[in-house]
Amino acid sequence: MVMKVAAFSFALLFLATSHTYAAADAGMDKFDTIIDVVAKWLGRIGLVVAFFGAGQLALGFKQDDADGKVRGMKTLAAGFMLFGITESLSLFGLK
Repeated sequence: MVMKVAAFSFALLFLATSHTYAAADAGMDKFDTIIDVVAKWLGRIGLVVAFFGAGQLALGFKQDDADGKVRGMKTLAAGFMLFGITESLSLFGLK
């Protein structure tokens, strides 16, 4: 479930960036504001996903469950990747 949310968030972010170059009007200020708000919330969601992944990883170590450790690491990495993408919007020309 968490991976589906992360994948949907990535898709939403990439769809939003593809429309950036199409709107070069005076309405860019409003669009930039929307992008900033969406990026801020996606970054927060990414940190929550990373926190959940850290919990899964800790439980995997506690129960000595290899599959739990792997799922925890994947979820932790996905959360930090989402947060990193939202923090690097200036590389994409969105800030």
